[in-house]
Amino acid sequence: MTDIKAEEGKEVKVKAKKKPKKPPKQMPWFMPFMCDGCGDCVEACPQGGIVLLGLDRKVPSAWLVAPEYCIGCAKCADACQSSAVQMTAYVEKAIERYKTKKPFQ
Repeated sequence: MTDIKAEEGKEVKVKAKKKPKKPPKQMPWFMPFMCDGCGDCVEACPQGGIVLLGLDRKVPSAWLVAPEYCIGCAKCADACQSSAVQMTAYVEKAIERYKTKKPFQ
């Protein structure tokens, strides 16, 4: 288990396994405005790096809070029924996004 700062003033425990030795060839790109907050992607992630943020909101949104643990397997995108998760080859841009932004900023 790893503590990750997910939201301002809140830390979450993620079951992140082992960091991959090199970045994956693709990463998930979450689109919060399309997310229905079901959590299917959270359950599908084998690394445990995805959490639902904004649980105090009407509709929470999934977000990759541990991008350094992502293995690029696309299980999160496959599990998403609302197409709010797409895979992108712009891995460095995605990692920077997840480290500097949150879905409700």
